[in-house]
Formats: sequence, C-alpha cells, structure tokens
Amino acid sequence: MKIVATNREGQRSVRKKNKLILLTVFLIANSYSVACSDVLKFGLVGVEDQTKSFEVAQSIADELGVRIGHQISLISLPAERAFYYLSVGKIDGDWSRIDGFGQEIPGLVQVPEPIAVHPYTAYAVRQDIQINGWQSLKPYKVAHLAGWAVIANNLAPFHRDLVPTSDVASGLNFVRAGRADIFVCIPFIMDPLLELGGALPKEIHALQPPIDFLNMYIYLLPKHAQLEAVIARELKAMKSGGSFNSLISTVK
Repeated sequence: MKIVATNREGQRSVRKKNKLILLTVFLIANSYSVACSDVLKFGLVGVEDQTKSFEVAQSIADELGVRIGHQISLISLPAERAFYYLSVGKIDGDWSRIDGFGQEIPGLVQVPEPIAVHPYTAYAVRQDIQINGWQSLKPYKVAHLAGWAVIANNLAPFHRDLVPTSDVASGLNFVRAGRADIFVCIPFIMDPLLELGGALPKEIHALQPPIDFLNMYIYLLPKHAQLEAVIARELKAMKSGGSFNSLISTVK
C-alpha cells in the first residue's frame, strides 16, 4: 500500500510539474506574441483611405515605427470621432493636430517636433475672391471639414457663416453649387484629389496666398509619454537624413 501511495504521489507531482511547465510556456509564448504585435494606433483626420495622401502618411508612419521599435497604424477618422476615440483610449494618439490641441484630455502629450507644416488654403470657383489671412474670409460663406480645431480657433470667434461638411468632396460640391464661396483645406489632402479629378469639380482652384501656415504635431496618450522624446528625435533624424522630405514629395 505504501508503494502504491508513493507512486500515486509521484504521478501527481509529475502532473503538477508538467502543468507548470505548460503554463510557463504558454505565458512566455503569449507575452512574446503581445510584444511582437505591439501596434500603436493613431487617428488621422481629413485624409481618406485609399488616397495618395493616406498612403504617404502611412509610409512616414512605417519608417518612424521601425525607428522607434513600434508598428504604427494610421486610422482615417472624422475629426470629432477621432477626438472621442482619443479621450476614451480607443486609439493611442493623434497623428496630426495643431498646437494646443486636446487640452480637455488630461495628460495628453504633444511631441514637440512637428510632423508637418501645412499651408491652410482657400479653394473656390469664383475668380473675384481675394484673401489675406483669416479675417479676410469674413465676407464669404466658408465650408470646412467638421470638427477641425483650426476652424474653431481661427474663424468661429468672428465668423457667422460657416458650413461644416463630412468630407472633402461634399465641401467642394457645396462651392461648385454656390452653397459656399470657399472651402478651407490643405494641399496635402487636396492636391492628389484635384489631380485625379473624377467626381470632383474641375473648376475649383486654390486661392493665393495661403491663409496661414501651421505646424502640426503628433499627440500621445499619457501611457505612451515615454515615447515623446524618441519620436521627436527620430522625426528630426528623418528630416535631416532626407527620407521625410522624399516621402512627402511623392504626394504631388
């Protein structure tokens, strides 16, 4: 009886050890899987999927991701939804926003090196419109992408005839139909679309000079604050090394 009991105890001990080994292997494998699939998701506002602009932005994100050791995935979102996703932690950051964005989100981190400098431009059909800065837009009915903070900051305080639109095509069609005088956007988004033509109004043209030039910044949730310095450093390195400008130039 003693021998049998000892054998059973030994078998139980072996089974326990095997379970511990299997559990350890599982945990190690699972941890490795999580580490290898560590993807940072960033909202990208105003740039639609399947466009040249989105492709270029993702290419920049791909190179930056390799440099910082994290895969970066850009997600095309309307501005207000992107802000909501960021505020509830559904995405890890925002790829391109103006200085001072997201002050309502506690601890949001602004990467100090700009991801881009965009000339904000007015697009119109009319040939008689002359502009020079934000205040010069006051006499005109202005269409813009809904939720853009730059419009809220620079036009909403004094302008009473603003037309928010869900996408670029809608804004341009408002201008063509005379429901708005101008559509405010950026060449990074507009140039590839106007070049393609298609359903977009061909008589649309960019007014000169640009309304303003604004730096755009990456924003991170507080849990990724440790990436602020490395992202800033690698962005500078991409610019000084020429790869950043090389990628940007392919949007035209």
